[in-house]
Amino acid sequence: MAASVFDSALYGGLFSPGEAGRLFSDSAEIRAMLLVEGALAKVQGEHGVIPELSAAAISRAAMEVQIDPAAMAEATNSNGVSVPALVAAFRAAMQAPEHAQYVHWGATSQDIQDSALILRLRQALVLIEADLHAVLSALAGLAETHADLPMPARTYGQHATPTSFGAVAA
Repeated sequence: MAASVFDSALYGGLFSPGEAGRLFSDSAEIRAMLLVEGALAKVQGEHGVIPELSAAAISRAAMEVQIDPAAMAEATNSNGVSVPALVAAFRAAMQAPEHAQYVHWGATSQDIQDSALILRLRQALVLIEADLHAVLSALAGLAETHADLPMPARTYGQHATPTSFGAVAA
């Protein structure tokens, strides 16, 4: 049984998530959370909350480190939240305990998850906006091409005063 139409062997081809699908993969979520952790550390370093050297190391590592989602699965399943597993994996991957101790300094799991989601939603909105522009352009083309093609208008499921297909498309 599929969890969504995107996972469905039967319907997956009809509802392909396309480019947006990559934004909501496990890897994309981990990358976005790492970017948030890196940005948080950078700002904290600039304001003296954590040492600047540690902030720079965390920010750089957040861009370079690769964390396997499967490696976080067990801890995520036991916690019900992915951030503690991410923080542990990130600290280990940094191989710099003097800097890693400042990862996630003063943040909550919800802070990281929400900010990471917003980063991905902003990218998704760019894709959606492009799709909407394409739809509007296609509708404008239909409206122009069929401006004089008569058809019945409808009201309450019945024919009404005649209109044109171009007017309906517009």
